[in-house]
Amino acid sequence: MGLIPETQRSYIGGRTLALLGLLLAVFMSPAYAQDAVVAEHTYTFSQMATFTLTFPPETAPDAATLYLKVGTYTQNYPTPVVEDVAQQERNLSEEPFPPFTTIGYWWEYQDTQGQIRTTEKQHFLYEDNRFAWETLHDGTITLHWVTGDKVLMNNALNIAQSAIAEIQETLNAPVINSATLYIYPSLPDLQSALRLTGYEWVGGQAYPEIGVVLLAISPSSEAILKMKRDIPHELTHKVLYDLTGAQGYAALPIWLNEGLASTFERSPDPAYALALQRASQDGKLIPMTTLCHPFPTETDRALLAYAQSQSFVSYLQQTYGWTQMRALIDAYSNGLECSTGVKQTFGADLATLERDWRVWMEQQNQDSAVSATWAYVATVVRDLAPWLILMGLLCVPACVMWVGTRFAR
Repeated sequence: MGLIPETQRSYIGGRTLALLGLLLAVFMSPAYAQDAVVAEHTYTFSQMATFTLTFPPETAPDAATLYLKVGTYTQNYPTPVVEDVAQQERNLSEEPFPPFTTIGYWWEYQDTQGQIRTTEKQHFLYEDNRFAWETLHDGTITLHWVTGDKVLMNNALNIAQSAIAEIQETLNAPVINSATLYIYPSLPDLQSALRLTGYEWVGGQAYPEIGVVLLAISPSSEAILKMKRDIPHELTHKVLYDLTGAQGYAALPIWLNEGLASTFERSPDPAYALALQRASQDGKLIPMTTLCHPFPTETDRALLAYAQSQSFVSYLQQTYGWTQMRALIDAYSNGLECSTGVKQTFGADLATLERDWRVWMEQQNQDSAVSATWAYVATVVRDLAPWLILMGLLCVPACVMWVGTRFAR
């Protein structure tokens, strides 16, 4: 091998020194290439969420700020750094996250060089991690469950697919993007997850804005029957939300929203008919105007509210047809008030429709026109009874005076 010329040796040596200097600068930089800040999170559903940011030794600032994005709202939490760690806790029983939504977060701090640093944004699904969920997926439907075999859960998946197809076709609604069902093993398990919603007693809950449905269906002999009732009910809310949008969905009267959902149930709840019959006989039906707004939370009255809504919507659908029912949905989603929507769509106000519905209920088991007429007369008299009594009381003094005048002659 020949000797390397002096100039070439100097060039190689210079490049070697430059490379060594670059490597030394990297390894000795204040940020330490082999070390980095570490952002982590942990949570226990409905209890506590903890967010931490850990710094390499001798690089920690005095404080860092946690940015927490929940839905479209971002909150910031200035946090002290203690022993190289910034830790922020959130009490989920006092400040709950919306269940089964995606939570985003990141940290911001000032490094040793005085520059503002922002960590990479992280996201996690806030689901009920008290349970070990199993998963099935088919098309737009994802199903999570805790107990029960795959055969039963495949049945649930089939019921969901079929229900969505029927609801969409009936309401002429767009195809939904996706829906995720969580089936809890018991009602108490579901109620513990719903405790913060104010509706602990319900057997299901839909969050249509995120496409999530929560159900309580134990793997028993009644499971299929309950699936046929609860799954179509909750998925109706998702279809309606996608059809009307966020503002339109919020504008729907509760009696229409829940009435439609109950109408699509494939195995009607017998408790509805019983509650409706008792309230009708006792004169304790809830005025439909009251059901334009959120349902009562008391168990008995809430059950009656669902029963009335289902029956009232069934009456409207059988009387006016699905095309007009879709027109009613559009009327409300365009911002019309509760009574105005039915007036524009059906040509009658809510009070008149309610009276007609009550007549319809009374003649369900009656065939003759005479019976139907009598049912209408009886309903009108019952509604006007308080006014008739008042008028009678007001007329008594006049009658007494008239009789006294006659005898005086």
